[in-house]
Amino acid sequence: MEMRAREETGLAQDLTPYIPPIAAALHDSFLPSHCTSCFRPFQQQNCSATPLSCPACDAAVRYCSLACSAADSIPHASSGECLLLSLRPLNSGPTSDLRAALRLLYSLDALGLLTPPRRGESPRRIGGLLAGDLENVLEEGGEVAERIREGGSLISRARNRKRARDERRDGAVAVVEEEALLAVLTNAVEVQVSERGALGIAVYGPPFSWFNHSCAPNACYRFELADLSKGTGSCEPGSFRVSPAGTEDASAMWKALNYGEGGASHGLCRYGPRVIVRSIKPITEGEEVCITYTDLLQPKAMRHLDLWSKYQFVCCCERCSASQEMYIDRLLNCYARDLDLDNSDSRDAGCEELADMLDQAISEYTSDDDPESCCHKLESMLSGSYENKRFQADNPSESKFRLHPCHHLSLNAYIILASAYRTCANSLLTTGLGENNNLEFFKMVRAAAAYSLLLAGATHHLFLSEPSLIATTTHYLISAGESILSIVQSPPWGSTGPIYKSEICWAVHHSPNTSKEGSALLGDKFKAAPVRFLGCTSSILLHSWPFLAQGFCYLESIRSPIDFSWLDLDMVRSQTFAVGRDTTNFAKPECSECKYQAEMSIEKERKGLFQLAVHCLIYGSYLASICFGPRNYLTDHVKELLHGSSGCACVDIFLGPQSNECMCFAVSSVNENLLVHAGGLNSH
Repeated sequence: MEMRAREETGLAQDLTPYIPPIAAALHDSFLPSHCTSCFRPFQQQNCSATPLSCPACDAAVRYCSLACSAADSIPHASSGECLLLSLRPLNSGPTSDLRAALRLLYSLDALGLLTPPRRGESPRRIGGLLAGDLENVLEEGGEVAERIREGGSLISRARNRKRARDERRDGAVAVVEEEALLAVLTNAVEVQVSERGALGIAVYGPPFSWFNHSCAPNACYRFELADLSKGTGSCEPGSFRVSPAGTEDASAMWKALNYGEGGASHGLCRYGPRVIVRSIKPITEGEEVCITYTDLLQPKAMRHLDLWSKYQFVCCCERCSASQEMYIDRLLNCYARDLDLDNSDSRDAGCEELADMLDQAISEYTSDDDPESCCHKLESMLSGSYENKRFQADNPSESKFRLHPCHHLSLNAYIILASAYRTCANSLLTTGLGENNNLEFFKMVRAAAAYSLLLAGATHHLFLSEPSLIATTTHYLISAGESILSIVQSPPWGSTGPIYKSEICWAVHHSPNTSKEGSALLGDKFKAAPVRFLGCTSSILLHSWPFLAQGFCYLESIRSPIDFSWLDLDMVRSQTFAVGRDTTNFAKPECSECKYQAEMSIEKERKGLFQLAVHCLIYGSYLASICFGPRNYLTDHVKELLHGSSGCACVDIFLGPQSNECMCFAVSSVNENLLVHAGGLNSH
């Protein structure tokens, strides 16, 4: 089963309409605060009425309106979800996968697609969804097998208690229920519509589940919650820019799951979260459209291990089967500066020990609630002070094993360090900021911001050679911008005040307009955007990075957190970047407005950090509009960060994939405006 493009499609185009789920379930923690039917939080419904609830399951399931209750009450009760919540209370373990499996069985039964297993059928499919080889999974044992056996028994009891008792007495196994749970574990995706994280999981039919995996995908996906005021909308087959390619059974299944307004599946999850697939690369007619099932910032061996453990297949995409290892994978695996060398046993052994050290530090952080110890271990690991005995034995001249800043272990360490330092800062803020704590707090927020920026910069460097990293890069850039902005607004410096808000407002008025239709910023103009961003930020970082890195050995050893040409100029020059141009020129500013004076006061230091934050946020918002559409929760989050509660309504969207100019024209205007209009940082 696969999906192919019906026509030639450019960058940043929706390939599917809104696809409703076959089954969806909120995570347990969101059941009290969100509507089970539409997934919207109750406070957004603008109503003072108490949410409607199901009395049979002790109000575990709640609805925001009569419409949502009417649409979901029957599936909730008839699927057995209500009974499951009485059999397994919410405080006894997660239930979202079990509830999704019950709803999946109900939906497929209603569609007439719940067929018994056929002899010789491999792999097994339920309603077009890959259910894998259940017998093999159970024989292998382990956590997944135990989860399926226990969950299958609970699902069977919830669907029909009498039948379940008879099956247990006869020693029979609830095969259909176990297959449905395996189908959920295989096909369900996390529904994320805000910066708070995933609200729940959803299972979609062939229009989404038949998109195959690639480690260099040409598409990604986003979620939209139904707008009750506009009805449920429709998902017409004619609005797809892709079509299934496979067997006759695939064509029949596609027709059975007619996604038109009057189609069979349209009413099953009327207000559930919809998914939309969008292109992140130009796609030719007939080309297979792929998304990713795994973390693209992991090396090949780890990606394959993850894909096999979850989906039982070996990836043979262009990235995995390339005769010469791609630049991105060389960096994710390489020892510092030795990009031209193949991996050796000594380095593999060294990485194994460092990986164990990373796992130990993470365990101390998450289990023992000891962020200080975690930071110390990871700083030691990154700076090279960790003595690797195996590496030293094979390489007497080298006593320390150092990772490349873009190595996958380094990237994972940056993620944990940014979080751990932020936790340390919040702890100091809770205990109160005296004179001593004030300095320590400021040091912690600087470190958190520095590692967030380093993570964003390293990921962006990899994105330049592999554009499929655009979604990951987007998230890290916005996170870095938010973290840097928190320094500017931290207690030692106070609020940014109306002056900064007016500067953002001024810049937005002078930024390029964004249209929802058209494709002005494609091809060369899209490729130029990263170059302009890196040119401007490189100039700012000449002074801002030493300030952020001060006092941290590893950070001080990083010459630039976004331009890694200083590590290996020959290797960087030899790369043909898919997005940007030669990175050896990034240190040269692209616009004169980004230049700094040689000496900066504390006031100008703060302005520099603010400029850096705005660059990251607006550029991240720009990339978000490419992979998630002009309106998405990330662009909304950026607007909220920069405008807050100021009431500024001048901006709709900062930038999008259809803008006529590079985003740095807008942000460089902020630079000039900062110096022209800023009277004092604390003026109101």
